[in-house]
Amino acid sequence: IIGSATSRILILISMILVARVLGQTSFGEFGLIQSTLGVAGLMAGMGLGGTATRFVAQYTVSEPVRAGKVIALVTSTSMATIALVSLILISFSSAIASKFLNAPHLWDSLIWGTCLMAATALRGLQNGVFAGFEKFDLLAKLNVVEGLVALLTMVILARFYGVNGTILGLSLGALTALLLGHFLLSKELSYRGIKIKLAGCWEDRQILTQFSLPSFLANLVATPVLWYAMTLVAKLDHGYEELGLYNAAYQWHGPMVFIPMILMSVSIPILVQEWEAKRTKQVRKIMLLLCSVTFGVSLPFVITISFSSHFIMDLYGPTFTDGWLILVLLIITAPIHALAKLGQAALLGMNQAWRVLGLNVIWAIILLAFTIYLVPSIGALGLATAFLSAYCALSLLSLSLVFFST
Repeated sequence: IIGSATSRILILISMILVARVLGQTSFGEFGLIQSTLGVAGLMAGMGLGGTATRFVAQYTVSEPVRAGKVIALVTSTSMATIALVSLILISFSSAIASKFLNAPHLWDSLIWGTCLMAATALRGLQNGVFAGFEKFDLLAKLNVVEGLVALLTMVILARFYGVNGTILGLSLGALTALLLGHFLLSKELSYRGIKIKLAGCWEDRQILTQFSLPSFLANLVATPVLWYAMTLVAKLDHGYEELGLYNAAYQWHGPMVFIPMILMSVSIPILVQEWEAKRTKQVRKIMLLLCSVTFGVSLPFVITISFSSHFIMDLYGPTFTDGWLILVLLIITAPIHALAKLGQAALLGMNQAWRVLGLNVIWAIILLAFTIYLVPSIGALGLATAFLSAYCALSLLSLSLVFFST
């Protein structure tokens, strides 16, 4: 947990420094580019990282040969989808920048971002395998390496190349961690006697339709909807200035969700094993413990950051201070978001991926309804309000389904 927290702190420091270099408008452009690449990365990754965690955890001890086949299956599928999405993103970068981002000059940022998208998608798959092996110490170390490289490169490159330089710095961090992770994963596979062979891996292709597909569709509902909501802000007068405020505030939401997610990633493989053994009472105990820890860990930070919101936003530059209320709303949302993620991860571990898809549809409807109603009048503050409202509903529904199932 300490290693993972360190990596998030490094990224947070990097973003503060980058915001001061780029300024409010360009930092807003960078935020929307990141969100766009996130949608592309979702298409490329297809939720295969979660698939790797779920089935590597299930087979690594009992059926190591099958675990190797699962890794081969998700890796080969991911490589193909990443190549396809990269080609599409490069080919349509100009159209995306003009029609959706309302910023034609950002087309080259999307092309540079293709490298970041591909590296991040592969990192997600790699992390999924490590999580399935319960090698969380290696995950933390890789995250620290990525954060350090990003910190050292982003600020310098942003000063010389603006938004493109920032994206390149993030790419270098992700690529460094990816290459080091490949080396460490090879050692881990050798230690466990697991061999990755393409021959016969398609015998388990039902995993893709029964688990990966609904998980992918669930994320396909959520990520593009949030991206679309951000494009609505971008189309306002001074829209990218508003997005600059939102992007700065959101940098604090991520770490607040990240710590509970680390606890979740450690616990989900155990939860899967208990569920497969039909020990539902133990599953319920794990979930109650995770919910309690999530609130216990988050609450002091929520209070502290909320009361320090003016000071924190001023760190990004004097023009960012007006976004203090956006920060407060996003920080309040963080533990609620974490609980929703926790509930959905549990449902996926219980093979209820289609229910997760339905929950995300409800989340998307609420988010869009509030965004369309509030953004034209109060800008990014309306998006933050929509974000909070949607996650309140998602958290309540997700956890209710988990506890009713156990």
